[in-house]
Amino acid sequence: MLVPLSEVLDLPSFRAAGARVLTGDPEAVLVRWVHSSEVFEMGSLLAGGEVLLTTGLGLHGRTADNLGAYVEQLADAGLAALALELGRTFFEVPEPMLDAARRRGLTVLGLTQVVPFERMVEDFHELVVRRRAHVDGGIAWSDLAQVVIDGRGLRALLDEVSRAAGCEVELRDRADQLVERSGIASVREEAGVVEPVRGASGEMGRLHLLGAVTRQRKRLAGQAAVAIALELSRAGSLGQRPSPGQSLVSDLCAAASMPGGEVVRRLTDLGWPATDERGWQPLAIGVEPGTALTDVVPAVEHALRPGSGPVLAGVAGSRVVAVVRGWPGPTQARAGLAAAQAGLTRQLAVVSGRSEAAALPALVVAGPPVGDPAELGRCLGTARELLELARRTGRRDGVLLARDLAAPHLLATTGPAAWADLAAEQVGALVDHDRLHRTELLRTLDAYLAHGASKAAAASVLGIRRQSLYDRLARIERLLGVELDDRDHLLGLQLGILAWRLRTGIDPGVGFGG
Repeated sequence: MLVPLSEVLDLPSFRAAGARVLTGDPEAVLVRWVHSSEVFEMGSLLAGGEVLLTTGLGLHGRTADNLGAYVEQLADAGLAALALELGRTFFEVPEPMLDAARRRGLTVLGLTQVVPFERMVEDFHELVVRRRAHVDGGIAWSDLAQVVIDGRGLRALLDEVSRAAGCEVELRDRADQLVERSGIASVREEAGVVEPVRGASGEMGRLHLLGAVTRQRKRLAGQAAVAIALELSRAGSLGQRPSPGQSLVSDLCAAASMPGGEVVRRLTDLGWPATDERGWQPLAIGVEPGTALTDVVPAVEHALRPGSGPVLAGVAGSRVVAVVRGWPGPTQARAGLAAAQAGLTRQLAVVSGRSEAAALPALVVAGPPVGDPAELGRCLGTARELLELARRTGRRDGVLLARDLAAPHLLATTGPAAWADLAAEQVGALVDHDRLHRTELLRTLDAYLAHGASKAAAASVLGIRRQSLYDRLARIERLLGVELDDRDHLLGLQLGILAWRLRTGIDPGVGFGG
């Protein structure tokens, strides 16, 4: 059940708290739940759509970088709004937090009066109960339809279904190939509800609710299947008929695979020359939430065309994807995409009315090169997966090839439970020590590894004396029982930090201890 933030702010407890809107538009924000916490690493514990209430106790003594990173983590988790009670830890919301919130399009509220957070959570709960009474105790159809209308993408739609069902959700094609799954942490069971997703041309796939069969889940599955069919079939923008290019992108990224001959024929119809030995290069492009995807597609076409010839670009879910001719090798691909990314940033600055220096970042991720046209749809899906991994590890701009993301992509196949185990085994003792003693041992280890085990470079980037670095490294070796000149130990530590970052979304380079 999604409630406009403006309606939440009209609740008695929020009015009593003197809530001031410091960034964002309450009319444009939808709230799923209200929650309170003082935990600094809160981003990894959110499911999206929450208003987070905090006194800022967990932010006390943090640096400007820490405060900005805190907001970045919340925005990555899909937080609806951050509400900071003023007068305890802070008399005003710190500027680094407001700057990050404006950059990420996150709403920030300042609470000027003291009201128990429990009262505010109860008020919201009562509001949701009243609203759900009108939809027979389940998720409102309008909530699912709104996700489609907003163009938030298939993953966001499955996440909404997962929250309502209380279990993981998957969409599979007619051959039982996984197309997409919900991304929030939830229950996963062997039994479940299976509902066909039907479009104008017949069955498009099957929706799986991976929880025990109940009447509520059956009803929800029926509603969700219709919403998913709309999402898979919807036009490019504003209900207009999609262009031939957008239609091809949608078909490539949809549940059913497409024969290679049909891919080549439709590319030829769009003016692509005959196939050559270069093959195709699938791309996924990530931009900040405040940028309209309908502006991004022509900007991508304009930026990519000069260096690589024909371009196929369109919207797939909540991302823009593209296909260009391949390059002879990774060096040429990196150079070509770097030039295109710079051009894309300039184009987005123009359409958003910003100066080039203030342009929002754009991240271009290249999936594996494709020689067989029948594999193009699958590899576009891989490019989108790599983009999400890159953003989870903190990348917001630049160019990345599939080879650059080999380690996180490999870890992604193991799942969050394995991430937690690996992180705990390799660097858990450092994380616990930093939290308890406000030290920065994890940040120190990350800097040391990121600079090729160079002590001079690590000390420089950390801004500490060489002897201080030696002391920290010795403490790390004692706590973890490792030797930092052992190649196998270094590899394990690198993977452990990466797993910790994938699980929490926190950049260890920013630090969270002292």
